Amino acid sequence: MDLNVNLDKKPVLSENVEKWLMGFIFVGLVILVGGLFLTPERIWSNILLNGIFLTALGFCGIMFVAIHYVANSGWDVVIRRVPEAMFKILPFGFAFMIAIAIGVGYLYEWSHPEVMQNDLLLKGKIAWLNPTAFSIRMVLYFVFWIIVGKKIISHSLKQDKTGDVRHSVLNQRWSAFFLYIGGIFFVGSSFDWIMSLEPHWFSTIFGMYNFSGMFTSGLAVMIILLVYLRKRGIFGKFLKDDHLFELGRYLFAFTTFWGYIWFCQHMLIWYANIPEETVYYIKRNIGVYTSLMVLNVCLNWVFPFVILLFKKTKRDGKFLVIASLFVIAGRWTDLYLMIFPSKYKTPVFGVIEIGMFLGAIALFLLIFFKAFSKSAPIPKKDPFLEESKALHT
Repeated sequence: MDLNVNLDKKPVLSENVEKWLMGFIFVGLVILVGGLFLTPERIWSNILLNGIFLTALGFCGIMFVAIHYVANSGWDVVIRRVPEAMFKILPFGFAFMIAIAIGVGYLYEWSHPEVMQNDLLLKGKIAWLNPTAFSIRMVLYFVFWIIVGKKIISHSLKQDKTGDVRHSVLNQRWSAFFLYIGGIFFVGSSFDWIMSLEPHWFSTIFGMYNFSGMFTSGLAVMIILLVYLRKRGIFGKFLKDDHLFELGRYLFAFTTFWGYIWFCQHMLIWYANIPEETVYYIKRNIGVYTSLMVLNVCLNWVFPFVILLFKKTKRDGKFLVIASLFVIAGRWTDLYLMIFPSKYKTPVFGVIEIGMFLGAIALFLLIFFKAFSKSAPIPKKDPFLEESKALHT
């Protein structure tokens, strides 16, 4: 089979599409600024949700690359430029999250000294839960992720010019460093940014729960982008159904893993029936939020599981995109349920939530396509390129 393709061909967004994306970003900004005056608590909750969503996409991109370097994997080389370009959104996720340090008083009750001093339980957490430590840790997380992530990508791009295998060896080391320290930082960020919204409640597997949601949503976005780019002819015949099948297996496995972690956390807290733990789920399992809890499980696990259960659907771009859209909607719902019940007894949903999320998605797509177009769509001189081209499943 002829696998020749112009490796210098670069996708360029049409002016019309770029204008639409800029329009969505502008609408999101208008809603954000206007909402800060009209309903600041709701706006800050949405900033947190979208900031975490964008951060997860960037983090998943570089983590996916790092996993395959450490595993000495070859099948993923053809698709590597997509997760590398996804990483470019991480600094913008940083901008969203560092803004949270400004609006910390609207979101976190521990940011108020009088609350901490008058609450015996929170008083014991004051060394960790205070605005200064919160901001320092946030900067530390992002600085590490961005610096090490850029190092990995720079070696990947340099190899395109020199063909030196040494860059792959160095990336194995940098990737191991990123996965070990960066993974710990991700768990810490989950405790800081989400779990501390309700500081009286805690779960030892919450970091892993948030990790599973991050990875499934990142995989879903990656699949949609690859299917779109293949339809545009960017990869020629390099990107085959076999590559999509591998990603489909990833998505199938990790949506099931998400369901497993969700069940473990929910079941253990329900069974133990300890008031300090059940308070979290009482808010979410009683009243209007109950329907969202059911929808959350369906979007993140049931629907993708049913679609991806068969080998044929994991090789079909249309089915993969449908399953991925469910996962993305599920990730938003999951984040909503982790954030909003801490502030609102009943769900709030409207133009603010829709407009800000569409603006965040538009920002991601604009950054992604600009980053992807700056280099060849396939690592031309990677030592495992031939193995990736010959992938057969």
